[in-house]
Amino acid sequence: MHTYVVQESAKITGSTLLLTLKRDESERPMAFQPGQYAAISFEKRRKASTTRCFSIVSSPTDQHSLQFSMRVRGQFTTALSKLQVGDVVNVTGPFGGFVFDTANDKKAVFLAGGIGITPFISILRYLRDLNATNDVTLLYSCATQDDIPFGDELLAIQASHPNLKVVFVVGKGPVDKLPQQQAETGYITAELLDKVTGNSYQDRRFFICGPPFFMKPMVGVLTKRGASRSSILTEAFTQSSPKQTSVLRSWPANIYAVGVIGLTLGAFAITVSDLLKSLPPNTTQRPTKTAPYLITNARGEQLDQLINSIPPSPDVITAPTDNQSSGSSSSTVNPAPQTAAPIYTAPITAPAPTCQTTPSGRCI
Repeated sequence: MHTYVVQESAKITGSTLLLTLKRDESERPMAFQPGQYAAISFEKRRKASTTRCFSIVSSPTDQHSLQFSMRVRGQFTTALSKLQVGDVVNVTGPFGGFVFDTANDKKAVFLAGGIGITPFISILRYLRDLNATNDVTLLYSCATQDDIPFGDELLAIQASHPNLKVVFVVGKGPVDKLPQQQAETGYITAELLDKVTGNSYQDRRFFICGPPFFMKPMVGVLTKRGASRSSILTEAFTQSSPKQTSVLRSWPANIYAVGVIGLTLGAFAITVSDLLKSLPPNTTQRPTKTAPYLITNARGEQLDQLINSIPPSPDVITAPTDNQSSGSSSSTVNPAPQTAAPIYTAPITAPAPTCQTTPSGRCI
Protein backbone atom coordinates (compact mmCIF):
# COMPACT_ATOMS: atom_id res chain seq x y z
CA MET A 1 0.00 0.00 0.00
CA HIS A 2 1.20 3.51 -0.86
CA THR A 3 0.38 6.66 1.05
CA TYR A 4 -0.41 9.90 -0.77
CA VAL A 5 -1.93 13.24 0.20
CA VAL A 6 -4.46 15.25 -1.76
CA GLN A 7 -2.82 17.93 -3.85
CA GLU A 8 -5.90 19.01 -5.78
CA SER A 9 -9.52 17.93 -6.22
CA ALA A 10 -11.30 19.65 -9.11
CA LYS A 11 -14.23 19.18 -11.45
CA ILE A 12 -13.11 19.09 -15.08
CA THR A 13 -16.71 18.74 -16.37
CA GLY A 14 -20.05 19.06 -14.66
CA SER A 15 -19.97 15.41 -13.56
CA THR A 16 -16.29 14.43 -13.73
CA LEU A 17 -13.75 14.76 -10.94
CA LEU A 18 -9.97 14.84 -11.37
CA LEU A 19 -8.19 13.83 -8.15
CA THR A 20 -4.48 14.67 -7.99
CA LEU A 21 -2.43 13.02 -5.23
CA LYS A 22 1.08 13.92 -4.14
CA ARG A 23 3.55 11.26 -3.08
CA ASP A 24 5.22 11.43 0.30
CA GLU A 25 8.89 12.00 -0.53
CA SER A 26 9.90 9.38 2.05
CA GLU A 27 8.11 6.64 0.08
CA ARG A 28 8.95 5.03 -3.23
CA PRO A 29 6.68 5.94 -6.16
CA MET A 30 4.17 3.34 -7.26
CA ALA A 31 5.37 1.62 -10.43
CA PHE A 32 2.58 0.96 -12.93
CA GLN A 33 2.03 0.53 -16.65
CA PRO A 34 -0.16 2.80 -18.80
CA GLY A 35 -3.74 1.53 -18.74
CA GLN A 36 -3.74 -0.07 -15.28
CA TYR A 37 -5.94 0.82 -12.32
CA ALA A 38 -5.59 0.94 -8.52
CA ALA A 39 -7.73 0.77 -5.37
CA ILE A 40 -8.03 3.86 -3.20
CA SER A 41 -9.38 4.57 0.26
CA PHE A 42 -9.18 7.45 2.72
CA GLU A 43 -9.94 8.47 6.28
CA LYS A 44 -12.36 11.16 7.33
CA ARG A 45 -12.85 12.11 10.97
CA ARG A 46 -10.71 9.09 11.92
CA LYS A 47 -13.11 6.76 10.17
CA ALA A 48 -11.81 4.58 7.35
CA SER A 49 -13.72 4.56 4.09
CA THR A 50 -14.46 1.62 1.87
CA THR A 51 -12.09 0.84 -1.02
CA ARG A 52 -12.92 1.46 -4.67
CA CYS A 53 -11.00 0.90 -7.91
CA PHE A 54 -10.36 3.58 -10.52
CA SER A 55 -8.19 3.81 -13.62
CA ILE A 56 -4.97 5.77 -13.29
CA VAL A 57 -4.91 8.72 -15.69
CA SER A 58 -1.41 10.01 -14.98
CA SER A 59 1.59 8.86 -16.98
CA PRO A 60 4.02 6.31 -15.50
CA THR A 61 6.74 8.87 -16.19
CA ASP A 62 5.33 11.14 -13.46
CA GLN A 63 7.08 9.98 -10.29
CA HIS A 64 5.77 12.68 -7.96
CA SER A 65 2.00 12.62 -8.38
CA LEU A 66 -0.80 10.20 -9.17
CA GLN A 67 -4.11 11.10 -10.82
CA PHE A 68 -7.51 9.44 -10.93
CA SER A 69 -10.68 10.56 -12.64
CA MET A 70 -14.26 9.44 -12.04
CA ARG A 71 -17.87 10.42 -12.46
CA VAL A 72 -19.25 11.89 -9.24
CA ARG A 73 -22.10 9.53 -8.50
CA GLY A 74 -22.95 7.87 -5.22
CA GLN A 75 -21.59 8.27 -1.70
CA PHE A 76 -17.97 7.29 -2.30
CA THR A 77 -17.26 9.58 -5.24
CA THR A 78 -19.16 12.40 -3.54
CA ALA A 79 -16.94 11.97 -0.49
CA LEU A 80 -13.87 11.98 -2.74
CA SER A 81 -14.94 15.29 -4.24
CA LYS A 82 -15.04 16.79 -0.73
CA LEU A 83 -11.49 15.83 0.26
CA GLN A 84 -9.30 18.76 1.22
CA VAL A 85 -5.70 19.48 0.33
CA GLY A 86 -3.47 17.49 2.66
CA ASP A 87 -5.97 14.70 3.37
CA VAL A 88 -4.38 11.23 3.34
CA VAL A 89 -5.33 8.74 0.63
CA ASN A 90 -4.16 5.12 0.62
CA VAL A 91 -3.47 3.54 -2.78
CA THR A 92 -3.15 -0.20 -3.40
CA GLY A 93 -2.06 -1.61 -6.72
CA PRO A 94 -1.53 -1.46 -9.56
CA PHE A 95 -3.88 -4.01 -11.12
CA GLY A 96 -5.05 -5.06 -14.56
CA GLY A 97 -3.69 -6.17 -17.92
CA PHE A 98 -5.25 -3.49 -20.12
CA VAL A 99 -1.75 -2.34 -21.02
CA PHE A 100 -0.37 -0.70 -24.14
CA ASP A 101 2.94 -2.11 -25.36
CA THR A 102 4.86 0.52 -27.32
CA ALA A 103 7.23 -2.11 -28.77
CA ASN A 104 4.55 -4.40 -30.20
CA ASP A 105 1.43 -2.26 -30.68
CA LYS A 106 2.74 -0.26 -33.64
CA LYS A 107 -0.76 0.33 -35.00
CA ALA A 108 -3.67 0.63 -32.61
CA VAL A 109 -7.29 1.74 -32.49
CA PHE A 110 -8.73 2.94 -29.15
CA LEU A 111 -12.50 2.68 -28.63
CA ALA A 112 -13.61 4.58 -25.52
CA GLY A 113 -17.14 4.85 -24.15
CA GLY A 114 -17.88 7.60 -21.61
CA ILE A 115 -15.66 7.53 -18.53
CA GLY A 116 -13.90 4.54 -20.15
CA ILE A 117 -11.58 7.20 -21.59
CA THR A 118 -9.51 7.23 -18.37
CA PRO A 119 -7.03 4.40 -19.12
CA PHE A 120 -6.48 5.86 -22.59
CA ILE A 121 -5.48 9.21 -21.07
CA SER A 122 -2.64 7.48 -19.21
CA ILE A 123 -1.55 5.71 -22.39
CA LEU A 124 -1.63 8.85 -24.55
CA ARG A 125 0.25 10.91 -21.95
CA TYR A 126 2.85 8.16 -21.86
CA LEU A 127 3.22 8.17 -25.66
CA ARG A 128 3.56 11.94 -25.57
CA ASP A 129 6.26 11.83 -22.89
CA LEU A 130 8.23 9.22 -24.84
CA ASN A 131 7.78 10.96 -28.20
CA ALA A 132 6.66 7.56 -29.44
CA THR A 133 5.86 7.07 -33.11
CA ASN A 134 3.05 4.53 -32.70
CA ASP A 135 0.13 5.00 -35.10
CA VAL A 136 -2.96 5.47 -32.90
CA THR A 137 -6.58 6.40 -33.67
CA LEU A 138 -8.96 7.22 -30.81
CA LEU A 139 -12.74 6.98 -31.29
CA TYR A 140 -14.27 8.63 -28.23
CA SER A 141 -18.01 8.08 -27.74
CA CYS A 142 -19.52 10.90 -25.64
CA ALA A 143 -23.04 11.77 -24.55
CA THR A 144 -22.86 15.47 -25.46
CA GLN A 145 -20.18 17.91 -26.57
CA ASP A 146 -20.44 19.76 -23.25
CA ASP A 147 -19.48 16.72 -21.20
CA ILE A 148 -16.24 15.44 -22.73
CA PRO A 149 -13.60 14.83 -20.03
CA PHE A 150 -10.06 15.63 -21.22
CA GLY A 151 -11.32 16.91 -24.58
CA ASP A 152 -8.98 19.90 -24.75
CA GLU A 153 -6.00 17.83 -23.57
CA LEU A 154 -6.64 15.21 -26.25
CA LEU A 155 -6.55 17.88 -28.93
CA ALA A 156 -3.32 19.27 -27.46
CA ILE A 157 -1.65 15.84 -27.45
CA GLN A 158 -2.78 15.31 -31.03
CA ALA A 159 -1.17 18.60 -32.03
CA SER A 160 2.20 17.40 -30.73
CA HIS A 161 1.83 13.78 -31.87
CA PRO A 162 1.42 13.59 -35.65
CA ASN A 163 0.61 9.86 -35.54
CA LEU A 164 -2.40 10.36 -33.25
CA LYS A 165 -5.88 10.99 -34.62
CA VAL A 166 -8.82 11.78 -32.30
CA VAL A 167 -12.46 11.47 -33.42
CA PHE A 168 -15.27 12.54 -31.05
CA VAL A 169 -18.53 10.66 -31.58
CA VAL A 170 -21.32 12.63 -29.88
CA GLY A 171 -24.49 10.76 -29.08
CA LYS A 172 -26.92 13.68 -29.12
CA GLY A 173 -26.95 17.39 -29.60
CA PRO A 174 -24.80 19.73 -31.66
CA VAL A 175 -21.07 19.34 -32.36
CA ASP A 176 -20.31 22.94 -33.28
CA LYS A 177 -17.80 23.37 -30.44
CA LEU A 178 -15.61 20.58 -31.80
CA PRO A 179 -13.31 20.60 -34.84
CA GLN A 180 -15.62 19.63 -37.67
CA GLN A 181 -13.19 17.18 -39.25
CA GLN A 182 -12.92 15.38 -35.90
CA ALA A 183 -16.55 15.22 -34.85
CA GLU A 184 -19.21 12.64 -35.69
CA THR A 185 -22.77 12.28 -34.45
CA GLY A 186 -24.58 9.17 -33.33
CA TYR A 187 -22.59 6.05 -32.52
CA ILE A 188 -19.43 4.26 -33.58
CA THR A 189 -20.49 2.27 -36.62
CA ALA A 190 -18.89 -0.31 -38.88
CA GLU A 191 -18.68 2.32 -41.61
CA LEU A 192 -16.76 4.68 -39.31
CA LEU A 193 -14.37 1.87 -38.39
CA ASP A 194 -13.87 1.11 -42.08
CA LYS A 195 -13.04 4.76 -42.63
CA VAL A 196 -10.44 5.14 -39.87
CA THR A 197 -8.79 1.76 -40.53
CA GLY A 198 -8.87 1.89 -44.31
CA ASN A 199 -10.66 -1.48 -44.20
CA SER A 200 -7.48 -3.00 -42.80
CA TYR A 201 -8.25 -4.95 -39.61
CA GLN A 202 -5.58 -7.65 -39.58
CA ASP A 203 -2.55 -5.48 -38.87
CA ARG A 204 -3.86 -3.51 -35.86
CA ARG A 205 -4.41 -3.95 -32.15
CA PHE A 206 -7.84 -2.87 -30.85
CA PHE A 207 -8.37 -1.60 -27.30
CA ILE A 208 -11.94 -1.25 -26.04
CA CYS A 209 -12.95 0.22 -22.68
CA GLY A 210 -16.39 1.30 -21.58
CA PRO A 211 -19.63 -0.02 -20.12
CA PRO A 212 -20.72 -3.53 -21.21
CA PHE A 213 -23.47 -2.22 -23.49
CA PHE A 214 -20.79 -0.31 -25.39
CA MET A 215 -18.17 -3.04 -25.53
CA LYS A 216 -20.22 -5.97 -26.80
CA PRO A 217 -21.33 -4.33 -30.09
CA MET A 218 -17.79 -3.08 -30.71
CA VAL A 219 -16.32 -6.58 -30.39
CA GLY A 220 -19.03 -7.92 -32.69
CA VAL A 221 -18.35 -5.34 -35.39
CA LEU A 222 -14.60 -5.88 -35.30
CA THR A 223 -14.81 -9.67 -35.55
CA LYS A 224 -17.27 -9.43 -38.44
CA ARG A 225 -14.86 -7.10 -40.21
CA GLY A 226 -12.07 -9.65 -39.96
CA ALA A 227 -10.22 -8.65 -36.79
CA SER A 228 -8.95 -11.69 -34.90
CA ARG A 229 -10.14 -12.10 -31.34
CA SER A 230 -6.54 -12.23 -30.15
CA SER A 231 -6.00 -8.71 -31.50
CA ILE A 232 -8.86 -7.26 -29.40
CA LEU A 233 -8.03 -6.22 -25.84
CA THR A 234 -11.07 -5.37 -23.72
CA GLU A 235 -11.92 -4.12 -20.28
CA ALA A 236 -15.56 -3.92 -19.24
CA PHE A 237 -15.59 -0.71 -17.25
CA THR A 238 -18.11 -0.06 -14.53
CA GLN A 239 -17.02 2.77 -12.30
CA SER A 240 -15.43 1.73 -8.98
CA SER A 241 -15.30 -1.91 -10.02
CA PRO A 242 -13.61 -2.50 -13.38
CA LYS A 243 -14.28 -6.00 -14.67
CA GLN A 244 -11.24 -6.93 -16.65
CA THR A 245 -11.69 -9.38 -19.49
CA SER A 246 -8.26 -8.91 -21.00
CA VAL A 247 -5.13 -10.99 -20.53
CA LEU A 248 -1.96 -9.53 -19.07
CA ARG A 249 0.24 -9.18 -22.13
CA SER A 250 3.17 -7.20 -20.82
CA TRP A 251 6.21 -9.45 -21.12
CA PRO A 252 7.96 -8.20 -17.92
CA ALA A 253 4.87 -9.05 -15.89
CA ASN A 254 4.45 -12.39 -17.63
CA ILE A 255 8.06 -13.37 -17.02
CA TYR A 256 7.76 -12.33 -13.39
CA ALA A 257 4.63 -14.44 -12.91
CA VAL A 258 6.18 -17.50 -14.60
CA GLY A 259 9.35 -17.07 -12.56
CA VAL A 260 7.43 -17.01 -9.30
CA ILE A 261 5.48 -20.14 -10.26
CA GLY A 262 8.64 -21.97 -11.33
CA LEU A 263 10.49 -21.02 -8.17
CA THR A 264 7.59 -22.21 -6.02
CA LEU A 265 7.34 -25.58 -7.80
CA GLY A 266 11.12 -26.04 -7.67
CA ALA A 267 11.24 -25.39 -3.95
CA PHE A 268 8.36 -27.82 -3.38
CA ALA A 269 10.10 -30.56 -5.40
CA ILE A 270 13.37 -30.13 -3.50
CA THR A 271 11.55 -30.26 -0.16
CA VAL A 272 9.73 -33.49 -1.09
CA SER A 273 12.96 -35.04 -2.39
CA ASP A 274 14.85 -34.23 0.81
CA LEU A 275 11.99 -35.59 2.90
CA LEU A 276 11.95 -38.88 1.00
CA LYS A 277 15.72 -39.23 1.34
CA SER A 278 15.48 -38.76 5.10
CA LEU A 279 13.03 -41.64 5.50
CA PRO A 280 14.55 -45.12 6.10
CA PRO A 281 13.87 -47.76 3.44
CA ASN A 282 11.01 -50.17 3.97
CA THR A 283 12.66 -53.64 4.05
CA THR A 284 10.01 -55.74 5.69
CA GLN A 285 6.51 -56.80 4.82
CA ARG A 286 3.53 -54.65 5.52
CA PRO A 287 1.28 -55.26 8.54
CA THR A 288 -1.52 -57.77 8.04
CA LYS A 289 -4.60 -58.66 10.01
CA THR A 290 -2.76 -61.61 11.57
CA ALA A 291 0.31 -59.57 12.36
CA PRO A 292 -0.88 -55.99 12.81
CA TYR A 293 2.11 -54.77 14.78
CA LEU A 294 5.00 -55.72 12.51
CA ILE A 295 7.84 -53.23 12.50
CA THR A 296 8.10 -51.86 8.97
CA ASN A 297 11.40 -49.95 8.99
CA ALA A 298 15.06 -50.94 8.90
CA ARG A 299 15.25 -51.15 12.69
CA GLY A 300 13.04 -54.27 12.57
CA GLU A 301 15.85 -56.67 11.67
CA GLN A 302 18.14 -55.21 14.36
CA LEU A 303 15.44 -55.63 17.01
CA ASP A 304 14.79 -59.21 15.88
CA GLN A 305 18.50 -60.07 16.19
CA LEU A 306 18.66 -58.50 19.64
CA ILE A 307 15.61 -60.34 20.90
CA ASN A 308 16.76 -63.70 19.47
CA SER A 309 20.17 -63.34 21.13
CA ILE A 310 18.62 -63.14 24.62
CA PRO A 311 18.23 -66.65 26.18
CA PRO A 312 14.68 -67.40 27.27
CA SER A 313 13.95 -67.32 30.98
CA PRO A 314 12.81 -70.62 32.51
CA ASP A 315 9.76 -68.84 33.92
CA VAL A 316 8.50 -67.81 30.41
CA ILE A 317 6.03 -70.14 28.69
CA THR A 318 6.74 -70.09 25.00
CA ALA A 319 3.93 -70.26 22.47
CA PRO A 320 3.68 -73.53 20.50
CA THR A 321 5.03 -73.49 16.98
CA ASP A 322 2.94 -74.25 13.93
CA ASN A 323 4.11 -77.91 14.11
CA GLN A 324 3.07 -78.15 17.78
CA SER A 325 -0.38 -76.70 17.24
CA SER A 326 -3.03 -79.40 16.87
CA GLY A 327 -6.01 -77.32 15.87
CA SER A 328 -7.59 -73.88 15.75
CA SER A 329 -9.34 -72.14 18.56
CA SER A 330 -12.77 -70.59 18.26
CA SER A 331 -11.30 -67.32 19.45
CA THR A 332 -7.88 -65.72 19.11
CA VAL A 333 -6.07 -63.44 21.43
CA ASN A 334 -4.42 -60.52 19.66
CA PRO A 335 -1.46 -58.88 21.29
CA ALA A 336 -2.25 -55.56 22.88
CA PRO A 337 -0.98 -52.47 21.04
CA GLN A 338 2.39 -51.40 22.25
CA THR A 339 3.53 -47.84 22.56
CA ALA A 340 6.94 -46.78 21.38
CA ALA A 341 9.46 -46.88 24.23
CA PRO A 342 13.23 -46.85 24.54
CA ILE A 343 14.85 -50.29 24.10
CA TYR A 344 17.30 -51.21 26.79
CA THR A 345 18.88 -54.36 28.29
CA ALA A 346 18.07 -55.13 31.94
CA PRO A 347 21.12 -55.40 34.18
CA ILE A 348 22.20 -58.94 35.12
CA THR A 349 21.78 -59.49 38.86
CA ALA A 350 22.68 -62.43 41.10
CA PRO A 351 19.83 -64.73 42.22
CA ALA A 352 18.36 -63.80 45.60
CA PRO A 353 19.67 -66.03 48.48
CA THR A 354 17.34 -68.49 50.14
CA CYS A 355 16.67 -68.15 53.82
CA GLN A 356 14.75 -69.64 56.68
CA THR A 357 12.13 -67.63 58.44
CA THR A 358 11.40 -67.35 62.15
CA PRO A 359 7.86 -67.62 63.52
CA SER A 360 7.68 -63.82 63.30
CA GLY A 361 8.39 -63.94 59.51
CA ARG A 362 11.95 -62.69 59.76
CA CYS A 363 14.53 -64.14 57.40
CA ILE A 364 17.67 -65.55 59.04
